[in-house]
Amino acid sequence: MERRRYALRLLYDGRAFRGFQRQPGLPTVQAAVEDALRAMGVAAPLQVAARTDAGVSALDQVVSFVARADLDLAALRRGVNEAAPDGLVCLGAARVKLRFHARASALSRRYVYLVGSPAPEALAPWCWSLPDERAFPGLGAAPLDARAMQEALSHAVGEHDFVGLARPGDQRITVRTVTRADVLVADGLPLVAVVLEGRGFLRAMVRNLVGTAVAAGLGLAPPTLLRDLLLSRDRYRGVRAPGWGLTLAKVSYAPGTLTWT
Repeated sequence: MERRRYALRLLYDGRAFRGFQRQPGLPTVQAAVEDALRAMGVAAPLQVAARTDAGVSALDQVVSFVARADLDLAALRRGVNEAAPDGLVCLGAARVKLRFHARASALSRRYVYLVGSPAPEALAPWCWSLPDERAFPGLGAAPLDARAMQEALSHAVGEHDFVGLARPGDQRITVRTVTRADVLVADGLPLVAVVLEGRGFLRAMVRNLVGTAVAAGLGLAPPTLLRDLLLSRDRYRGVRAPGWGLTLAKVSYAPGTLTWT
């Protein structure tokens, strides 16, 4: 019997989930989507483009799965949305080639991290608000130096061994290529957006990079800290930015790979 591969494009609010990966007794994105598929008679494990942590949101997450059924794409998208909990939306469904894999076929992933001093009220649920007594004890209100943040992150661009910014023991291959690391300043708001893009990232790597940049922006660490960590391969022992400020903004594939319905 013929096997068919499908892809789904997902948007979700990280506040509603304890991350992407299924965990017993906890609400996760994987469990919500697999349960929705099961309600349609499709029992299939998901492959995911980017495994997000607890609190992390996504505007353009992609998952793929194999099924023997010839599924109507509009009905597939509608069925996932009808069964999905609040905070999760299926934006599109696609039939893809059997060799497609949501993670392995992706060319790049783009993340956006919001930091406010303090966070604007409308964005507060998805923004790291400073001052933060937990992260920087005793530090009161202080402006972020976006130039220092940009200088700090500039050392991440290119191919490097990011072993010092990974979770201990998570992955054996720790070399990654970062193609973009920008700090964008909002007009008229005490808000910056850190944009990081690359083929792939280690677990906790993006949040550790942001933590390094914010420390530099507050004058608590030199902008050369990341350069020194990459050269020495020492473990990063600074602040890890909280998950709720991070959003998976875009996953890119080769042109023509996905046609969404």
